[in-house]
Amino acid sequence: MLYDAVANTHGLTIDSFKALVAPRSIGWISKLGKNGIVNLAAYSFFNAVSEDPHFLMFGSDGRKDSQHQTLTRCSCGAPSRLVAPPRVKELPVAFECRYWRTIELPGRNGKRA
Repeated sequence: MLYDAVANTHGLTIDSFKALVAPRSIGWISKLGKNGIVNLAAYSFFNAVSEDPHFLMFGSDGRKDSQHQTLTRCSCGAPSRLVAPPRVKELPVAFECRYWRTIELPGRNGKRA
């Protein structure tokens, strides 16, 4: 089956793009806002993109509802060692990253979304 997301001729009732790209890592990304409030959000478009130097990236198609929420008790934030935002204590691995830059991708019409 050809999955043509642009022409939308794949015949599926819903856009299954996320389900077709697998396995897909989920990145739990925490951020410390200018107001001192910690935000934690899950990003399903998350992956390593370079080995030397190490780069991780995540993608988002807009702001997440979680940007208006603080860490909940279930998140059990643990202090980070290299960056200000806390990490999720229960996760077996935590990457402490510094922001490099944002790259805006074009929308379907070729213009910025």
